[in-house]
Amino acid sequence: MSEPDRFPASPPDLAALLVERGRLAPEEVGRLTAEADRMGLSLDRLLLRSGRLEEADLLDLLSEASGIPVLRIARDRVSPAAIEAVPVRTVAHYRTMPVQFDAGVLTLATDRLRDEEETDYLRVLLGHEIAWVLTTRREIEESIKHFYGVGVDRYLNLPEGPRHAGTDAPAQPDIPAFVREVLRDAIRSNATDVHLEPTGDEGFRLRYRIDGVLYPIPLPRGIGDYRRAIVSSVKIMAQLNIAERRMPQDGRFDIGSGPDPFDVRVSVLPSRYGEALDLRILNRKATFIALRELGLEAERERIEDLLGLPSGMVLFTGPTGSGKTTSLYAALDKLNTDERKIITIEDPVEYQIPGILQLQVQPEIGFTFASGLRSVLRHDPDVVLVGEIRDGETAQIAASAALTGHLVFSTLHTGDSGSAVTRLMDMGLEPYLVASSVNGIVAQRLLRRVCAACCEEEPLDASFLPEVETLLPAGTEPPRVRRGRGCPYCRFTGYQGRQAVFEVLEVTDALRSLMVNRVPSGVLMREAIGAGLVTLRESAWRLVLDGVTSVDELVRVTRKPRPART
Repeated sequence: MSEPDRFPASPPDLAALLVERGRLAPEEVGRLTAEADRMGLSLDRLLLRSGRLEEADLLDLLSEASGIPVLRIARDRVSPAAIEAVPVRTVAHYRTMPVQFDAGVLTLATDRLRDEEETDYLRVLLGHEIAWVLTTRREIEESIKHFYGVGVDRYLNLPEGPRHAGTDAPAQPDIPAFVREVLRDAIRSNATDVHLEPTGDEGFRLRYRIDGVLYPIPLPRGIGDYRRAIVSSVKIMAQLNIAERRMPQDGRFDIGSGPDPFDVRVSVLPSRYGEALDLRILNRKATFIALRELGLEAERERIEDLLGLPSGMVLFTGPTGSGKTTSLYAALDKLNTDERKIITIEDPVEYQIPGILQLQVQPEIGFTFASGLRSVLRHDPDVVLVGEIRDGETAQIAASAALTGHLVFSTLHTGDSGSAVTRLMDMGLEPYLVASSVNGIVAQRLLRRVCAACCEEEPLDASFLPEVETLLPAGTEPPRVRRGRGCPYCRFTGYQGRQAVFEVLEVTDALRSLMVNRVPSGVLMREAIGAGLVTLRESAWRLVLDGVTSVDELVRVTRKPRPART
């Protein structure tokens, strides 16, 4: 935000309150007060900046000292009338968020105490009585983004001084700064892609892909007038031809956010209403996670059993973005010892693992998964990872390697573990070869976790009770489940982060017999479930009943099992 980080004095009894609460020693008060004066800060801001106080604790102390109540926007709803009553320029300049408008009194949220002069100025400027509530800086900033648009202060190009705060007529926007602010906001939101798309009404739509789902992101009013300037700015950053608007273009550039460097891969497509942008964000310092951190719990032991086999093929299946690569790297990290030679063939190489030889396929020169795998097998490996089995030739070589003493890992795009067997046969592998080479199949999905800041409970819909009866203790009441209402901490989505669920199919002799006879995947699944397989749907239900995810997310990500055909 544009407002300088200088604040009026703290309430006079704050220091005494801090001493009384044991947060400060009496002899520290004078020294810290003098230091705050020298830096042009209030005492509370100095303590916050130095880490001596957490913001939530500080707000409670400020409230006790001043009598101003604390409001958690995450738990309360913002009034639309309050939003309409305050111009966006005022909100951005003063870094305050309107939350309620009742009986002529406008309630504004602030993360600091305001002096009387500032309050009087806002009263005259807005034409309403002003009441203050205290809340965290993050809640204010995320609420401003949600209700007024991301990057609004960059778009408004705010001049210094309160005399400019009451008008909504923007100065000429700083478009490059606006683009950089959008990207940094996306990085802070853990977005993997930023989509900027023209619409038919001369508008512009912004969406982030967060946790695998696209979310519309509000933009400042009037930003559509600058959509060509935004596209040109991105093209300049990616060193593309700004004059070419008829052909697709691809490029890249770097951007920093905090201590981490990020690569931004740019794709430009010419659409009917103008050029559309996809900005893919890649963290150069991204690290893989260990197997114990995947949240497998009961399934982890089964996967570790598969990893302990001396040879054979282990397949990870699921749609794009289901976390297969992350699980593969976790498995390799588990096996990465001086006694094993591990080689990977990938497209692309997503993580660097010390001690493992990693190869990048290059189809344009004939270095494909199949040709690379042939060469890798002549390099005396113990463990081989093939990024993806895409064709029959790669499948044939991988299966042969698994039968000749190598432990082979790869991925397939299938809906469940049983369908992977059918897919390999469809690629041309003989049933006996599939049955003898495949040791296990791990299907997985990623479910969004309910936001802890805005979660609320509700009874489980009765239509789902037949599915969960076997998961509940006998005689228990119908369970209550959680959902996220949406708040500043989760970008008003109701979710924060993701949790993996797994379906681990270990190939037994009974399953091998069925594979040789080419039975449908549904029959394979029925046999595996009878032998104790925990399905993706069942794993997801356990997360729902534990309050980790929601029923809506379970329905979105997993499909209800259908009766197998014989």
